[in-house]
Amino acid sequence: MRTWTPAIVAAMLTLATAPFAHAGSLQVSPTFVEIAAPAAASSITLRNSGSIPLKAQVRVFRWTQADGKDVLEPTTDLVASPPMVSVAGGKQAVVRLVRHTKQPLAGEESYRILVDEIPGLVTKTSTNQSSLQLAFRYSVPVFAMPQAKGKPSLTWSAAKRDGKTLITAVNNGDRRVRLADFRVKDARGKEVVVAKGLAGYVLARSSMSWVAPSTIQAGSTPILIAADGDQGAINAEARAEAAR
Repeated sequence: MRTWTPAIVAAMLTLATAPFAHAGSLQVSPTFVEIAAPAAASSITLRNSGSIPLKAQVRVFRWTQADGKDVLEPTTDLVASPPMVSVAGGKQAVVRLVRHTKQPLAGEESYRILVDEIPGLVTKTSTNQSSLQLAFRYSVPVFAMPQAKGKPSLTWSAAKRDGKTLITAVNNGDRRVRLADFRVKDARGKEVVVAKGLAGYVLARSSMSWVAPSTIQAGSTPILIAADGDQGAINAEARAEAAR
């Protein structure tokens, strides 16, 4: 099993000795895909906002959560076509996403599409020097959904782990939850931000954990949870678990 930490955009420099660096021109849309049964396919669009041709690799991973963390594993249940794309400057290309498995959807399936711009050298004609293009990675969540769409059901807990306060959300429902602007408040009334903007997802029948700032302590009094969910505001209590 290979564990990844998905990032919306992760820049990576591959040739540190290049005299110049150019920002990547790859853009991917949409940034979120749903495939609702009976449909079995959707698509993403790759755009090249620059003038120089680029190449991109598209890979599909099954997305699960274990021990409160995201886990990505290669899969053929969902395929991207084509998996390698060349896009001329100022142009765009469409990549189809097809649920390839014939197994009926027993529940919501979660995937991540990693789109990597393949780095290369660009020759600067005016100076005859080579400069490095930065390679960008986009991580696009994809959800295959049955016709009978489920609902999320979150329960929260707080516990001390290795000297840190861990806030865990367990989703006992059949639909994922997207969290943003995640805040917590302890018994002293101290409210702090755990994650500004996108905090992450809690997948269906899964759990996700966050490390609270050091000022938040798990105790006999519940920690108050506040966040923006994709289906409305979330206000809940995280009750303390026994220390391990």
